Amino acid sequence: MNYYELATKRESTRSFKKKPVLDRQLSELKNYFGECRRLLPEIKTEIQILGAEAYRNLTGCAGYHSFMIEAPHYLLITSSPSDHYLENAGYIGEDLVMKLTEMELESCWITLTNTSEMKMRLSIPEDMEPAALIAFGNATTMLPSSRLDIKSVSDIIIKKRTGFVATKLEVDHAVYTDTWGESAGISALPINSSLYQAFIAACCAPSFLNLQSYRFMLDKDKVLMVTLPDDLTTSSDSRLNAGIAMLHFAGTMENHHASKGGWVLGAPEKQYDIPEGASIDGYYAI
Repeated sequence: MNYYELATKRESTRSFKKKPVLDRQLSELKNYFGECRRLLPEIKTEIQILGAEAYRNLTGCAGYHSFMIEAPHYLLITSSPSDHYLENAGYIGEDLVMKLTEMELESCWITLTNTSEMKMRLSIPEDMEPAALIAFGNATTMLPSSRLDIKSVSDIIIKKRTGFVATKLEVDHAVYTDTWGESAGISALPINSSLYQAFIAACCAPSFLNLQSYRFMLDKDKVLMVTLPDDLTTSSDSRLNAGIAMLHFAGTMENHHASKGGWVLGAPEKQYDIPEGASIDGYYAI
């Protein structure tokens, strides 16, 4: 897959046609799960593809601003509750989203709000935890380059998207040198360079409420991902966000050249001066 093209193309869709997708597309998605990218392959993960009838069971357990998205299908990722299992689920889930995008299907990440209740309603095995949920299907007709902003059931706004790619973070504001706050000047790189495209793709990554509470530091041959604290994003959502952005970066970089190690989770030995409450989620050797 061309991760750069897919990352800059994908849009979160919260309005789906009721018609199910084709059986062959569901089979293709299931088969892809066996070969999709993983941050930590040793963590046991499974997927369930749920139909429209799951909407009732998911209501009250998941939703965008507690507003459950109605869709013809839902992709549920469950995982053994190991260290970094949510980052791994975010990474896997976004790779599956890239596959859906390649298949010309639309998708939307849905926040999990009550995993204990979901586990009971969906009869998830005791040794597995609900980790990520993605609605998908064919989108209803919307305005060109637009997205839905749902505040509540009675407050739904359509916003136009602008720009040559759908970056939410400006790349020069998102990537610092090894000195916090000092721009690494990524926009000066050639547009077809692996590093430029990888950072643009990472800036296109979806996140909880589109807050994108993370930044990157470029220290010689190492890229660090730093998560910033905010009052709205929970720890679980921050960890999913990290995995999603890491997938965009690594997938794009590795379209150009293979990586020996990929992302290493946790902070490197070197100490960095980052804001109070921030944390280094991982680093990538380039």
